[in-house]
Amino acid sequence: MISGLDVFRPGTGWLVPLEDKLTLVAGDVLRVNVAVPYRGPAYEFTLYGSIGQRGFFGFDEILSARAKLSCPNSPDNYTTVTGEVDIEIVGAGIAGIGGISGGNDYDLYVKIEEKPEVMAEIDDIIDVAGSTAPDMTGMLGMMMPLMMLGMVMPMVTGGMEEDDQSIS
Repeated sequence: MISGLDVFRPGTGWLVPLEDKLTLVAGDVLRVNVAVPYRGPAYEFTLYGSIGQRGFFGFDEILSARAKLSCPNSPDNYTTVTGEVDIEIVGAGIAGIGGISGGNDYDLYVKIEEKPEVMAEIDDIIDVAGSTAPDMTGMLGMMMPLMMLGMVMPMVTGGMEEDDQSIS
């Protein structure tokens, strides 16, 4: 079912993988090309692609995308239908939420949503470059002025207290 993998890297263009494993970075787009034999009336299916990890309880999807797969009218003979789905690589945000973290051995899963039995999976095909720890520099940049203000305010207001003594 999976007939090819291509990577679009902003600033570079389309890359053709030459190795058995893909190394991706945040901002890349993984294009998964498929070829499926089809026989039947003209129909538009939904091609679904996902990057994740196969675990004890099934496939844990981290990133996913959908694309239309148009099949022509072919009532008697099988015809090969080709399509593609582009999966954008979104890096994990603060505390590892909302994307994919740097790591090795991610899996690729592709299926036709209306016919889930038509699927393909490639294990340990993707490595994601980047830190495995979430990037906290954005949070630190926001918190630093508040921490500095918290340290300076007691020093500034310390000499401005009024005395309780009154002149009579």
